[in-house]
Amino acid sequence: RPSLLFDFSLHLDARFAMAPRVARLRMVAGVAVAQLVGVRGSSMHLAEKCRGGTCTDPKFPILDYDLERDECVCRAHPCWTSTGVEHKCADDNGFPYLHFTYGADRSLKCSCSSVPSYDSQHIGRDLCAGEFCDSPDFPVLDWDPKEQKCFCRPHPCWDQQGTRHACNDPRFPILHFRMDIGEDGASQPKCECVSKFAKPSAGLRGSS
Repeated sequence: RPSLLFDFSLHLDARFAMAPRVARLRMVAGVAVAQLVGVRGSSMHLAEKCRGGTCTDPKFPILDYDLERDECVCRAHPCWTSTGVEHKCADDNGFPYLHFTYGADRSLKCSCSSVPSYDSQHIGRDLCAGEFCDSPDFPVLDWDPKEQKCFCRPHPCWDQQGTRHACNDPRFPILHFRMDIGEDGASQPKCECVSKFAKPSAGLRGSS
């Protein structure tokens, strides 16, 4: 079990820490839809639920909510160890970004996309299994807690106080929206660019 790192009292999700065998994904049908969308991910529902949270350990880079534990966690990418297989996407074929969705039966589906995304297991599996958003204007799958339903929305970083954020540095291609907590306790929206989700080597952080 890896050592734990705490950021804003978030617990690392180490359930995917087993050493997998390696498989390289090919482009799949459905990824072509992703080409139409500049960016995906960043649920506002999740950002509000996990206010003040951030994940800085590259082994567990995804801020998410664990329904069973009723707390926010830092997850490994689920496709890094899907049924014992480590999925990877080649950088040189036009589809370098590892993307995951869930079928209506909550089965994990891994694919390679031309579009960087910050996906949520909680949104995609627990709340909106089998749902997806294919509109370039409304590419983000989200949850409405009042209406108790899934819907597609624009990326929240496309209009933050009149500013449209974008990530142009190829080292940090993923546009991510989260909420900080101000000194008065109010939510403060924050847009940031994060690196591509690539599983770190076994030797990271001094491990053998």
